[in-house]
Amino acid sequence: MNKQVAQDVEAFLDELALSNHSVLGYHYPFYLHMLELIGIGEAIAFIARNDSGMVVGYMPTMVKESELGKVISSLPFFGPNAGVLCATHDVIEPILNCLKGWIAEQRPISTSIYTPFEDHRAESIYASLMPDALRIEKFTNFIKLDSLSFNSGLLYDLRKAEKGGVVVEATSDIALVPDIYAIYIRNCEDYGIPPKPYACVEELVRSSASNNRTATYIARKDGQIIGALIMIYSPITASYYLPCSIHEFRSLQPTSLLIHHAMMECKKRGLAYWNWEASPSRESGVYKFKKKWGSEDGSYSIFILPGRPKEDFAAWGQEGISRAFPFFFVYPFHLLK
Repeated sequence: MNKQVAQDVEAFLDELALSNHSVLGYHYPFYLHMLELIGIGEAIAFIARNDSGMVVGYMPTMVKESELGKVISSLPFFGPNAGVLCATHDVIEPILNCLKGWIAEQRPISTSIYTPFEDHRAESIYASLMPDALRIEKFTNFIKLDSLSFNSGLLYDLRKAEKGGVVVEATSDIALVPDIYAIYIRNCEDYGIPPKPYACVEELVRSSASNNRTATYIARKDGQIIGALIMIYSPITASYYLPCSIHEFRSLQPTSLLIHHAMMECKKRGLAYWNWEASPSRESGVYKFKKKWGSEDGSYSIFILPGRPKEDFAAWGQEGISRAFPFFFVYPFHLLK
């Protein structure tokens, strides 16, 4: 994306976000550029303009090629809510038609399109325009910040953290990234979570100093970093992106203090939504933790257009697909059986 197109997209998203909370921080060009820098794939944006040349619709995507072929997704790596961002839904059809033209030319083995955050009208339009797509329904969590409240259990956790000497501060110091990443990697190992590359954390911490789209908070105890939280912002919606904490200090509730601090900063900035993103299941500890904060359930869908017969995906298997296309939703693994 060249500089002028990036500026046009940023201006469109900034304006749209004021009336549409579906715009998220990682839809912005800086985030797509970061994904390219760390090798996730190639960013390709589908953009609709009006007769005056103004951007009126935008769908960010990433393309990845491997020995199995090529896949396209909106948006892989993180963030279940992408798809076509627009002020009026009549823009969805021309953008998806443009995507279909790209598919016909490039012949990817799989195309996966996510629906935007809490845009249920878009889901029905996608279904009508992609009747042959496989559709996977998912859930997410969010909080409306104007109705934010904390129950007695959370208030107890926050007091416990403060009495335990935990302090929270914002940072953009990349010299702290090794400490943050070491904590994050340990968390991933403890819970079987596929880790994000070191370069991702480094780029987002660095960008915390140069734009208002990201923020990095660290929790310290006696000077030692015991937890961290990276947030990504649009003008109206905050996305809970990457939390981590040292297991031995979790009884001091550093994560709760980090989240509370970030939420208070969101309210100061005038943001309206806190987007928790998806959880593994409603039985998971992650989901229950989010509900403790008073989060609401939301929904989204993934529409998958396979470019190869099911037998090919079955032959590659879950392991083969995951190895060839890390961080991409390529094919529903439960349908491989």
